[in-house]
Amino acid sequence: MSLDAPPLTPDADAARRWAVEELAKDEYRQGGTSWLERVWQWFSSLLDGLGNGAGGALGTLGTIAVVVVAVGAVALVLWLVVGPMRRTRAAARAAEGLFADDRGADSLAEAARAAARAGDWAGATLDQYRALIRGLAERDLIALTAGLTAAEAAAHGGRALPALATRLTADADAFDGIRYGHVPATEATYAHALETTRACAAARPRVDAGSPS
Repeated sequence: MSLDAPPLTPDADAARRWAVEELAKDEYRQGGTSWLERVWQWFSSLLDGLGNGAGGALGTLGTIAVVVVAVGAVALVLWLVVGPMRRTRAAARAAEGLFADDRGADSLAEAARAAARAGDWAGATLDQYRALIRGLAERDLIALTAGLTAAEAAAHGGRALPALATRLTADADAFDGIRYGHVPATEATYAHALETTRACAAARPRVDAGSPS
């Protein structure tokens, strides 16, 4: 067992700290705070009672048992409520798909260049990747379907242009990371997508790639 692992039987202060740290996460705030406040008030009053003498009446083992049960109860409530919230947000992101409009590859590339000139590396990278994928579709190398994700588009493109599959995957990862706030957008992420676009434009598709899928 790691020396840095938290104690398996927390005292009241440790339990309170764990709960505060967990409830401070953004996902618990997005669904409203009224029910969270009620859960926290109940949990806090229980811990206060243990600290004000009730714990002594229960004894050490009794206090530990109450704290563990209380922490478990709070965790169960959070899991039941936040789990569906997370799944809903993930489904909503998937439904957004790759494209927000019907702009062609040239229009998307121009928008990316304009964003780059303004120092908006997020907008530049995202639109450049969209231009890349739209360009592949305009060459009939891939098919654009409703809800197509960046990763799916890269996989389809990689089958048509195997030599560029790794670059396409890297750009798809950057697109998703930037879009959902996991990866910082930089001049380098834009430059990589731009270079991939140019490489794809110059590449000849695999002869046996077949029809786009």
